[in-house]
Amino acid sequence: MLPGRGAGRCSASRYAAPAMSLDARILRVGEQIARIARRLPALGYEFQDPSTVFPGPEPGTEDSIERIEREVGNLPLALKAFWRLVGSVNFMARHEVWAACEYPWDGCEYPDPLVVYPPSAAISELDEFLGDREERMRCDFPYVVPIAPDDAHKANVSGGMWYNLTVPAVADDPPLNDERHRTTFVGYLELAVHWGGFPGLDRCPEHGWPLHELVGDPAGEG
Repeated sequence: MLPGRGAGRCSASRYAAPAMSLDARILRVGEQIARIARRLPALGYEFQDPSTVFPGPEPGTEDSIERIEREVGNLPLALKAFWRLVGSVNFMARHEVWAACEYPWDGCEYPDPLVVYPPSAAISELDEFLGDREERMRCDFPYVVPIAPDDAHKANVSGGMWYNLTVPAVADDPPLNDERHRTTFVGYLELAVHWGGFPGLDRCPEHGWPLHELVGDPAGEG
């Protein structure tokens, strides 16, 4: 059993484009994630599991969404759009990369590599919840959608509750619970791509990570 959940307070993202629709913002984030996913290996970054880096929408996504909503309530529109339009992402590195602390991947103990689980992870958590529903509700631990490990777990260190979203949905783009920036799901994605896929870098001013190479003008790509 994972530890209990908390709720982050929503705040406006500095990286959002308010005039854009939710789908447009998610599509833009998806394009930025795809670009970073292409650039990281060229810079020597070694993914923990290359098959999960940016695989696209998962087969069975609609069935997963329908089952979760039938069992526990409406999912946030932003999450459904991300699963349908983008899929999932996993920028976690082999832990040997952190252990070596070699340039340019040095200067930040908890870079918080971007992860968004696919719908199958939400279904696994749903099955666990339904198997112990009465006790979970008695202990005030209702079903929440798992989004990603927390920044400590991503660095192979024991941490806290995974990042998650409340169900039934409290907003189209709800707060991302248990994440320190206290922003929304899409706000967190926009923050993450602003930092090259590693939003933990915002508290590591001396880091040596090649942000310009990760988030620079895409026009120069071949």
